[in-house]
Amino acid sequence: MSEKLPKKGTPGRKKIHFTEEQLLEAERLAGLGFSEESLCKAVFGCSVSTLQRRKKEFNNIDQYIRRGKIKSIEAVSSALFDSATGRNGRDPSVSAQIFFLKNKGKEAGNPWADVQQVDNNINLSDIISSANARIIEHKGEALPSAPKEIDIKQLNKATKS
Repeated sequence: MSEKLPKKGTPGRKKIHFTEEQLLEAERLAGLGFSEESLCKAVFGCSVSTLQRRKKEFNNIDQYIRRGKIKSIEAVSSALFDSATGRNGRDPSVSAQIFFLKNKGKEAGNPWADVQQVDNNINLSDIISSANARIIEHKGEALPSAPKEIDIKQLNKATKS
């Protein structure tokens, strides 16, 4: 009787699984502004593509990274607000107030917000007609004159001699 032996394992690399400690460290470092590439090198020991695949498989990985970023934005926003309003025990900072007003509340229609709006109106028919006019105008100058017909017998005689 020929019995098949069970396979010892699947071919390829062993799957990387992230521990709770790694995810918490990634959350902390993401809050400090580390990029995903830096997180891969410093915490996970994998490539960015591996991290992207794991994020698709396990939602909690992306949640840790987002939570770290949100916590840091919240802390900085609170400190900026405290500085602008004088809640930190000092006089209110005018520069903090200006910065706060320019960067917060753009969605709320803040009149002090720095908003840049660029309108580009391109009429392709005008561009094409202008290009065609230039081609027609310079047609004789740009293209060399067409060569006269060459007799193959003459060409062969010239190359043999």
